[in-house]
Amino acid sequence: MRRMVRFGNNLARLAALAVVLVWAIPVAATPQDMAKLPVFEPYRCAVCHVESPENGGDTTLNPFGNDFLANLRRWNLALAELDSDSDGCLNGVELGDSDGDAVADGNTDRLTSNPGAADCGSSLDVTTWGELKALFESR
Repeated sequence: MRRMVRFGNNLARLAALAVVLVWAIPVAATPQDMAKLPVFEPYRCAVCHVESPENGGDTTLNPFGNDFLANLRRWNLALAELDSDSDGCLNGVELGDSDGDAVADGNTDRLTSNPGAADCGSSLDVTTWGELKALFESR
């Protein structure tokens, strides 16, 4: 009986330790997370965060950061078709990858707007953007 109690206590301690370790693992973005996005310059960390943590800012996630986390830190069509910041531009258009295939559209190498901040920088709607992308992809 004593052995069972000891085993139970040890199991409880091990479970408590596992919980503490899981909570201690940082949930901050990593270079691997940023590499999943088709383009992240010039906003870098500010694509997902309210302020840039790399400059000592707040690590609070902005609306796009919350959607990216809820999408299991994956960039795909489902996330590209959302308008996380409610500014009228889809995330895919703002990140330069309107179809969510993780390949930047055309010659896109810098963002003109941030999917986490209401700053829609494109005057093209998603239909026009898709038609333009299809023209260049067919070459």
